[in-house]
Amino acid sequence: MSTTPTTDHTPLTEHCGDEVVTQVRREILDLPGTEGKVAVLTLHNDADKRPETLGPRSIDALLEAIGQVRELAEEGRVQAVMIEGSAPTFAAGVDLSLVRGLRGTDAPLEMIGSMGHEFVEAIRELPVPTLARVTGTALGGGLELALAADYRIGHPGTRNIGLPEIRLGLFPGWAGIFDLPRLIGPEQAVTVIFENPLNSNRTLNSEQAREAGILDALTQAGADDDAAARAEALAWFGEVVAGRTEVHRPEGVDPDAALFAADTGAQDDPALRERWEQAVTRARQVVARKTAGASDAANTALELFAAGPQQTRADSRAAQIEAMGELVAGDQLPSALYAMLDLVTHRARNPSMVPPSTEPRRIGRVGVVGAGLMASQLALLFLTRLQVPVMISDVERSRVDHGLETIRGELDKLVAKGRLSEEQAGQRGELVSGTVDTSDYADCDLVIEAVFEETSVKKEVFANLERSVGEDCILATNTSSLLVSEMVEDLAHPERVIGFHFFNPVAVMPLVEIVRTEHTDDQAVATAFDLAQRLGKVAVGARDSSGFIVNRILGVVLSEVGRDLDEGAPAQRISEALRSLGLPMDAFTLIDLVGLPIGVHLLESLRTYQGERFHVSGNFRRLAESKIRPIADRSGGLTPQAQELIEAEGEGKDAETIRTDAEEALAREITRMLEEGVVPDRADIDLAMILGANWPFFNGGITRYLDRVGAFDRI
Repeated sequence: MSTTPTTDHTPLTEHCGDEVVTQVRREILDLPGTEGKVAVLTLHNDADKRPETLGPRSIDALLEAIGQVRELAEEGRVQAVMIEGSAPTFAAGVDLSLVRGLRGTDAPLEMIGSMGHEFVEAIRELPVPTLARVTGTALGGGLELALAADYRIGHPGTRNIGLPEIRLGLFPGWAGIFDLPRLIGPEQAVTVIFENPLNSNRTLNSEQAREAGILDALTQAGADDDAAARAEALAWFGEVVAGRTEVHRPEGVDPDAALFAADTGAQDDPALRERWEQAVTRARQVVARKTAGASDAANTALELFAAGPQQTRADSRAAQIEAMGELVAGDQLPSALYAMLDLVTHRARNPSMVPPSTEPRRIGRVGVVGAGLMASQLALLFLTRLQVPVMISDVERSRVDHGLETIRGELDKLVAKGRLSEEQAGQRGELVSGTVDTSDYADCDLVIEAVFEETSVKKEVFANLERSVGEDCILATNTSSLLVSEMVEDLAHPERVIGFHFFNPVAVMPLVEIVRTEHTDDQAVATAFDLAQRLGKVAVGARDSSGFIVNRILGVVLSEVGRDLDEGAPAQRISEALRSLGLPMDAFTLIDLVGLPIGVHLLESLRTYQGERFHVSGNFRRLAESKIRPIADRSGGLTPQAQELIEAEGEGKDAETIRTDAEEALAREITRMLEEGVVPDRADIDLAMILGANWPFFNGGITRYLDRVGAFDRI
């Protein structure tokens, strides 16, 4: 028996010769608790460690399998259908590398959208109940596949469930933009479709997906016992099909019809209309705050989301297919795919500056000098990821005790969130200790300092450590802007000192800058890269230079903003002018986040080491000393209290000049960094800015953006 796909996808498949095809294995099993049979379709690609993705050949295979079970169902030979993945994946959506390859060909790009709707409709139209067993990662089109089924069940502990398309320059265009809000409500859908992707690409775990209503149930068995989880899922499905278990749908809305008319006089449910309007307003606020209206994908998703309740499924499908074709052919998608495929997928896993053929040192015991917020965060990271003894220190016992209390409090929070069991938290709590005597670091393999950001203080710390630790111990600094080489100039063994710069908050920010001085030896560097990977971080290497990568570039932005403010440009004009950069927030909100004292300190450090091109704003100094917080209002300007302290002459530059001057300043600084050898390649700068400064995916990377606007050519 064979059923061919309804549409000939040859115009796509002939350009997708490299597709790793997701095959579909079919089984007919007894459906527990009933007298019927269930057809089980298992997605698999037989590729070790590669998630199942959905390209045109994969969709053809899925459509053929669905057609076969449809015939069985119509003949009365099966009474239910279950679609499952291969743990630890369900399906990871469209293969983005194939999408990239289709650009510039004669392939009909709108077919990328239509082929997804084909399998969604094929599943929805099956004449028997359907279940998606979400066996692991379900992202983008993978989750949309699951949403097409009548019911969904997952494993406990599964991570990476979501719709990340907006971050990638697309939108949930295989019906997710239409289906999800009708399933879980428009309010929660805003979080999944807009907020999570634009907030460092957050996703849901299976427990959160169950609470939201995306999953209807969870098995007790996890991915480590897939056979048991499968048996549980089939038993649950049998109870549902037999009518003994009822699945509650809190929304209870029609999955296909328009929910209300565009004409407000024809509304059927005023309360539902109001909920949608509030959700759309919130979605617009999220997009404005995170992209400043500069993301084509987010703007397209907003239009479709807002129109969804006034459309039938057929109307929305047509709009989605058309919009998908336009985005795939548009200017921003190549930048987003560069960010995802070349940077976050490839460069992050293959960093430059890793010494070849050098074995890293084993790290079995860690010391952290300092007991403040950053030091406590570092200690917690080492405890949770390495599970090795960690010792913190400070000059006063009270500070040490407070640091230990903070760390153990954070372990308790991880228990409350379900991230650790009480037993695991207790074990890690026993691994952390504190001291006021650096000689207690004698047995440590690595000691990292996180003390006050002043060279003289850090030099003293390293001098004390050199007298205390073993000769093989690696010493690291978490400095964000100071020269590492100055800290080690008086040491007998500067070759074992390395910059190991984490970003705040440590648990959230994925980037670590690994900074090598002219003295640092290969083993210290190799150990740092290996350690970053073990800590779950992405490492980018840099040569010693004030500000390293991210803070040097952010310093340019702060310098330009401060200069414009001092010259008389209104704060709101400055913020509006710089929105096209795609910064994660308005300029002055960013300054509030960084912290004015920290920002001024960074600028002073950059001016000292890099020269007078870095402007230290007198207005910034006054605001920092005033302790007025926050300085930014919600419109991108300054609060009245902050505005009272501003001193400036003239009216300042117009918005266009503010923007072009900032772009050219960034282009000049990046050119200098490459000429100085701070990093070997633009890709390192782009990756660091995406992971360390939340530079938006849709801009691809700061150098891609500056290329696109002609800034490098202008200088």
